[in-house]
This record gives sequence, structure tokens and C-alpha cells, in this order.
Amino acid sequence: MTTMPTPRDHALRYDALRDGIAADAQDQSERDSRIFVHGTLIACLILQRFGAMPGGSAVFISLPAFGLLLGWGLSSGIATLRPRGVALYLAFAACTLISTLIALTTPDGRFGTSVSSVVAILVTYGFTMIGPSVRFDRATVFRLFLAYTRVIAAAGIVQWLVQFVGIRIFSFMVTVPALKPVLVEQLYNFNPIMHYGSTVMRSNGFFLLEPSMLSQTLVIAVVIEYFILGRVKYLPLYLVSYILSFSGTGALSLALAVPFYACLSARNFGRVAGFLIAGVVALALGSIVFPEQIGSILGRTNELSYSRSSGYARFIGPFLPIAELSHEARILIGWGPGATERYLYFKEGTGNSIAKLITDYGAIGITAFMAMFVGTLWRREIAILSVLALTTFIIGGGYLLFTPMLVLLFLLCIWGGVPSDAAVAIDGGVRPA
Repeated sequence: MTTMPTPRDHALRYDALRDGIAADAQDQSERDSRIFVHGTLIACLILQRFGAMPGGSAVFISLPAFGLLLGWGLSSGIATLRPRGVALYLAFAACTLISTLIALTTPDGRFGTSVSSVVAILVTYGFTMIGPSVRFDRATVFRLFLAYTRVIAAAGIVQWLVQFVGIRIFSFMVTVPALKPVLVEQLYNFNPIMHYGSTVMRSNGFFLLEPSMLSQTLVIAVVIEYFILGRVKYLPLYLVSYILSFSGTGALSLALAVPFYACLSARNFGRVAGFLIAGVVALALGSIVFPEQIGSILGRTNELSYSRSSGYARFIGPFLPIAELSHEARILIGWGPGATERYLYFKEGTGNSIAKLITDYGAIGITAFMAMFVGTLWRREIAILSVLALTTFIIGGGYLLFTPMLVLLFLLCIWGGVPSDAAVAIDGGVRPA
């Protein structure tokens, strides 16, 4: 005798089918999220040295790779347009295009222009208009970034040690000359010796272009581990690897970001105080174990007073022409895209993103850019990371179109997040939704 299914049976089967479909969709979203994050991190970290050099400038593989991943993300449903990002980007784009039009119609004989410069900027920062949809697993970003950074940190330590037994791999084009056509190393410090006449090389994390980029990547990892996730397990690994980079860039970015973060909320002071105490202890121990390395880093604190130092070239030299031009009305709208490098009195080796934006697009342009950059990367629940992104951009010098670092900052600040059950309260006790 056959029993006819009751309405309750039909309802149970429907619920089971619906739950199964939802579970499959969730699994697919998580897989798509992992693919997106892996692809982005491989492009901006592991393949950081790869790209092309049309016209003597670097086009990194991270730029087209991230663009393709964003397109795939939109088609797969894990990405969507961000209204705030679109509005801020369009405001900046309008300023740059107006400045470009004026520069082309009323040229100044002291400056040249380059339309390709404004195109590169608009394409690069157009990526900020796209962000994660509700289907994207934000927790994947920090988890995978930290995994990649630990590999890079360990590789940097091994890289530095094995040079003393005759194994020196600090430049891919030197080690494997056949790769030179697809590398951009020659535009950067591919031979990072300690100082003139030294044979000891500074660690660049094996995969990264320069020691300074290793230092900044490690500092970002420290901030995520300690301030956002509340973990200290891997901090010694980051510290040792950082010391072997002999670079003060990452530490300077962190030193500027932490006080501002502490002022955001009274509850942040305790965590910042603990971090500063740990930093002093680590510095003292490092001075004993690695006296030469720590001395080299601390010795760069007075670089700004020497006109031939890299610090002077980054933060003093680029603003000297602006000081001379500041009395002209044109400073409001700038002298057009590419004007900085085509100024009659431009000196090679001086590069600063803020100075370039002021010269090219004026006071109005730099205001619109900073509003776009800060507004699109700011998120209250990861405030310390958003602040560090800004200081990293400023301290990095020529990061306006350095897409490996820009793509990394876009990924972490726009796409990243902590698990909903994270055991730490961040930004004064505010948990992410």
C-alpha cells in the first residue's frame, strides 16, 4: 500500500532543496572569493618584479591582472560598484580633465604635458569604484595576505643568510638573464647593497622589488595581526625579516599612523601603549642581537638634513619648485598631466606623489585626490589599516602609479574584513557587522 505524501512532506522536501541550493551558492561564493584574493596577491606580491617598460616607465603585471579579476568578479557576482567610490572618483576625474584641457589650450613654456599620464591615473584609480558584494567572503583577504606575507618574510630571512655561503638571489634578471625582457627591476634598486663598497645585500623578501617594499609589507602584516586580529604569534618572524631589510620606510609609516589611530578613541590608547612598549623592548633586544642592522636603520633618522640622501630627494627636493611657483594663480589648477617631469628645472631622482599631484593638477586637484583616496579606503572597523594606507602612500614617495602597492592597499582596505566571531574588539570596541 502506497502512502500519499502529505503537504508537510512537500514542505520538508522544499526546505531541504532550498537549503541545499543555498549551501551550494555559499560554497561557490567562498571558492570565487579565494580565487580572486589568490590571483590579486600573486599579481602584486609574488610577481611584483614582472611587467613591461614602454617609454622607460614601468607597467606592472598587477595592473591588467587586477583589472581582469575585477571584471570576472563583476560577472560572477562577488563584486559590485560602490556608490561612494564612484562619486569620489568622478569628482577627481573631473578635476584632472579640466586641468588637462586648460594645459592643452593655454600651455606654459616652462612645462610639457603628457596625456598618457592622466590616462594612467584615471585607469588605475578607477579600480576603487568596484568593491565586494554581499556574496564576497571578506575574511579571506586578511587570512591569505598574512599567509603570503609569512612566506615572503621567511624567504627574506633565508635569502639574507645564504648570501654568506655564496648563494645570492636578490635580482631575477641577474640570476636568470633570460627573464630581463619581462622584468622591471632595472628601474628600481635591484642591487640593494648595505652601503657603497659593501658586498652584503639587504633583504628584499626574494619576491619583492626593494627592501623598502618588504619593510612596508611587513608593517601592514603587523598592523593586521596585532591591532585588528589581536594576535602576536608571528610578530617575531616579521620583526627579524624587517631588521634584515635595513629599511626605515615601513617603520616611519607606522610611526605616523599609530599616533593618529590612538587619537580616534580613548579605548585605543591601551593597545597603542602596549604596542609601543613591545616595540621599545624589541628595539633594545635587536640592538644587542643585530647591532649593525639596528644602527643602520636608526642612522637614517637625520636623512632630511642631507641634500644627497634619499629622504631629502623624497620629501624636500620635490617641494622646492612648488614653493617657487606658489605665488602664481596657476597653482590652483596645476600645469597639466606630466608637468612635474617636464618642468625645465626638474631634477631626476626626486619623486613625491603629493608634490606631483600639486604641480600637475593644482591645489584643487590634490584636494579632490585626497578626498577620493581617503574616502574610498576609509572603513571604521579597520581604521588603523586605513590610516596606514595613507601614510604608506605618502612615505613611499613615487607611489602614485606604483600599482603593486596600490592594488595591495585596494584589496586590504576595500575588500578585507575580519570574521564576525573575531575575538577582538577593534576601533574602540566597534565590531564589524
